[in-house]
Amino acid sequence: MVNALLATVLVFFSVGLMLYLIGILFNALSLPLGGVLERQRFARYVARARRCDGLLQQGQTDQALQALRGAFYLRAVSNRALASAVANHHTGLLSRLIAITSDLQGGTVRLLSLAKTDRLLTERSELQRRYFAARQGAARPRVRELQQQLHNNSRDLEAALQQLIAEVHAARQPARYH
Repeated sequence: MVNALLATVLVFFSVGLMLYLIGILFNALSLPLGGVLERQRFARYVARARRCDGLLQQGQTDQALQALRGAFYLRAVSNRALASAVANHHTGLLSRLIAITSDLQGGTVRLLSLAKTDRLLTERSELQRRYFAARQGAARPRVRELQQQLHNNSRDLEAALQQLIAEVHAARQPARYH
């Protein structure tokens, strides 16, 4: 009877130890694997920007604007180097929008939502910086709060980008007089 009880306790202990070790192994593997998947996802957005460049060279501005809209990477990133690359990517996309509009408006750019979009992207970079710092040692509720703020920023950016693309499209249309 004592042997059966001891065997049962040892089985439960060994199963618990195995699950603990598997959890540690999974966490150790998920961080590098998650970074690789994140970089691959970002590479797809960079490819969309390249597609936009190709469409612009072909003179297909409407399709290029839609590709440009889809090239903004609005996901939270877990790597500082990738966050810097995303910020640079967004700067490049905004400069493409400015270039498209500048060509059409004779060297000037009058887009009301451009400043709003730029401000939201700057805010996003700051939120990302605070998110990294919080992940290093802040309490779990603070990390969740920053994730929520990043999500809200993404939603606001979606709307601002939609408006910005609409303004660029409208700037491309010739003025109609009735």
